[in-house]
Amino acid sequence: MTTRDKKTSNILNEKIESKKKKRKLRLSTNGRVFINGLFVILLLFALSFSTFLSFSVTKSETVKYTDKSLIDYRVYLKKNDFYDVEYLEKGMAYVASLIDKINIQFQYDFLVDKNNDIDLNYKVMAKLVIASQSNSKVFYENEYELVTEEQTQIKDKKYSFEKEVSIDYDEYNTLANRFKSRYGVNTKSYLEVYLQVEENTDKESAYHLNNETKTSLIIPLSEQEINIGLEENTINETKKIVLPSKFKLGEQKYLILDVVLFVLLLIELVRLFKNISVIKSKKSSYDRYVNRLLRGYDRLIVNVKTAPNMDDYNVIKVENFDELLDLRDNIKEPIRYYVITEHQKCEFFITNHNDLYLYVVKSIDLEQE
Repeated sequence: MTTRDKKTSNILNEKIESKKKKRKLRLSTNGRVFINGLFVILLLFALSFSTFLSFSVTKSETVKYTDKSLIDYRVYLKKNDFYDVEYLEKGMAYVASLIDKINIQFQYDFLVDKNNDIDLNYKVMAKLVIASQSNSKVFYENEYELVTEEQTQIKDKKYSFEKEVSIDYDEYNTLANRFKSRYGVNTKSYLEVYLQVEENTDKESAYHLNNETKTSLIIPLSEQEINIGLEENTINETKKIVLPSKFKLGEQKYLILDVVLFVLLLIELVRLFKNISVIKSKKSSYDRYVNRLLRGYDRLIVNVKTAPNMDDYNVIKVENFDELLDLRDNIKEPIRYYVITEHQKCEFFITNHNDLYLYVVKSIDLEQE
């Protein structure tokens, strides 16, 4: 090798080494696809877990509640020559003309198996009914409020209360008798004393309850000096409320996290599809590039069927085809072209004494260009 050739070779080697130092590490498209896919899997897992925390599912369940009422009463007597007691107990026969007043005690129990804010309203009313004795059609009817409506809120699973009223029997019996005598009709009259209870919840409660019950005592009227009996109507019933399954939003921080993770997932999916499309098109990119070199520099390129033995040369890799062109102009040697793998990899090289200047073209290297 002449001094001039050595000088030219050293200059080219210095250029090549300088470019090697500036070369940046590039990740292959397959590697990027793998990393993108891994990120997508991790984001899907994180999004699923966050969504699980963001929403809760309430399973279907049945709520049972029980209404139970009892009536107790005492019939107080007028002064008379036969009874030496002040009153008679519940469930006996009574002479109408001896009755002074009737004390009635209502007892009410409410039981539910699931706590909730329940508004309970109750009142005690008396309804005077004067009806036809033959066909029970009502001639006259009027209601009296004995205990004004009271309201309370139930927060526990069980609630009970008692309410006592006193009925002036003579007052209502006189009204019924007056109607009967004035209009000359055969009547069947009675006084219905009843406890009315309403249980309600608002729409925001754990379950919706809208229930009304009525516990009553029927007191016959217009019966003259004959035995009378009091008829009571109590309740003891259990009902069910079926709560359907439903979705419920969780904490706001998890909803925000869901949005962030979803946006990141979309970004990674876009990158993944983009890299996959690059892989699909890399073969054509490689072919277009190599064919362009072969057509453009056909006079300077020689196709060879065998690869050079790298052990026989000092191999110097160059970064681009232009460097080979510069070298060829200096040393006037042809550029040889050897195909390693069809449509995937090939080599362009120039030999100069013991040096081999090599430019390798890979389809993977063209993906980022």
